Amino acid sequence: MLTFVLVCLVVSAAGQKDQRRNTECLPEFGCFNSHGLVPVPQDPSQVNTHMKIFTRAHAHNPTVNFDLDHYSSQVGHFASLFDSSKDTKVVIHGYLNSGSDAWVVQMTDELLKKGDFNVIVVDWQGGSKQAYGHAVGNTYLVGAEVAKTLTYLHDNRSLDYSRVHIIGHSLGAQIAGHIGYRVKGIGRISALDPAEPDFRGQPTDQRLDQSDATFVDVIHTDGSVFIGVSGYGLKDPVGHVDFYPNGGQHQPGCAELPLVSAIGSILHGSVGGAAGTISCSHSRATQLFIESINSPCKFYAHTCSSSSQFDNGACMGCPSDGCPVMGYEADQTSHRGSFYLSTAGSTPYCAHEYYVEIHVSHFSGVSYGELFVTLVGDHGRSEEIKFSPRNEYFRSGMVEKHVIATNTDIGQVTSLRVRYDEPKPHIHHTTHTIKLHSIVVESTENSNQNVAELDWVDRRRRVVQLVRTPVSCSESSGFEPRFGSAFSRSCFMNNNLIEDKWIFVLTFYTL
Repeated sequence: MLTFVLVCLVVSAAGQKDQRRNTECLPEFGCFNSHGLVPVPQDPSQVNTHMKIFTRAHAHNPTVNFDLDHYSSQVGHFASLFDSSKDTKVVIHGYLNSGSDAWVVQMTDELLKKGDFNVIVVDWQGGSKQAYGHAVGNTYLVGAEVAKTLTYLHDNRSLDYSRVHIIGHSLGAQIAGHIGYRVKGIGRISALDPAEPDFRGQPTDQRLDQSDATFVDVIHTDGSVFIGVSGYGLKDPVGHVDFYPNGGQHQPGCAELPLVSAIGSILHGSVGGAAGTISCSHSRATQLFIESINSPCKFYAHTCSSSSQFDNGACMGCPSDGCPVMGYEADQTSHRGSFYLSTAGSTPYCAHEYYVEIHVSHFSGVSYGELFVTLVGDHGRSEEIKFSPRNEYFRSGMVEKHVIATNTDIGQVTSLRVRYDEPKPHIHHTTHTIKLHSIVVESTENSNQNVAELDWVDRRRRVVQLVRTPVSCSESSGFEPRFGSAFSRSCFMNNNLIEDKWIFVLTFYTL
């Protein structure tokens, strides 16, 4: 694989500045203004932006580094390896990252497996590994530098802007927006959890929006309230299609760092030793997109009014022309708007979705804890999946509903394991047990139906397993599938209630 380096340092002399540095003017790019707490960009020599071009055809050529003082000769060498007959992918890293980080290398490899592209990697680590405000200011300079290079390729190497696909993460997604603002007609921008702090609420000439490319698709993974170690991502929809895996925040399998951390230090100006500690949820967007490039499993997403509506099972199913697909194939859909889906908490993230309904018995007391579910099918079993998003109160007659996901193909659901865990110390005025009435499981992928009615008590840190005979739900209790015949419902009925239809094996397993 060929690596060819372009240093986008157009001017070595400092630009004109006013005394307070409210404005920075550079001959090649025009003027940059500070706004709010965001300063003007740092000197281009400090940001030290590099661009590398990767191709399939030259796998063993060495990296070439340019003299930093002569942009015109540098870009000429760079352009000599550009093939205008191919589509062009531009990959831009985010805050505290570099162009040699593992996810950037992995994405480049996956893109070149997918097709014979020009893959351009933008490395601006000199500007990203700064206090956050300075890094934000530097995005405007980097956007101008990349835009200038694309313009050169257009004017001298017949680059077709409509065949340019920019993939940016975090601040890199905002850089993609800056590029699209300067270069009209960019074909596509894929924004991977675009950065929120210092961009939300800004005018569209200062942040990513759907006018920056013909098609803008966005993956939101860290849209919680910004607290310094999480919430780096923008929650607001800004693209033609906006995907919210797992509600767009707090990704499964992620245990975010405590507030007193390197990230907190970064925001107060201390950068040393903090690289690589960015939010797990914020980084998950890159992994989801990388997996989508060549995986046969598709991240199908669903139209819904909110993440809570999706989590409650109100928005499963696909229209007649199919669900939009999150990730690399997002541009294949004609749908527009916000879409929701669930993923697994570890790779592979593409998962089988199940809607699970747990009905607490009317004869249960008040309990406080968490429920965990393991689905068992005729092809295998899932990992134990956290059903409750957090410790919560379970009261008589309540119904807890969630969409869960597993990356294991378990086939038709044949049994169910449920674990109840009570936190320490015990909450006063609550019981140590939870008594359930029924459990419903629905899959979006099978046409069989399966429901459950029971009365059992799951004591603290014990598991109950329910096993059914293969009987249609319609023959049992009148539970009807909520989403039509394209879905599968698993039903677990109490043997005492339907003696001629169901056989239960209720076995407690001490953990």
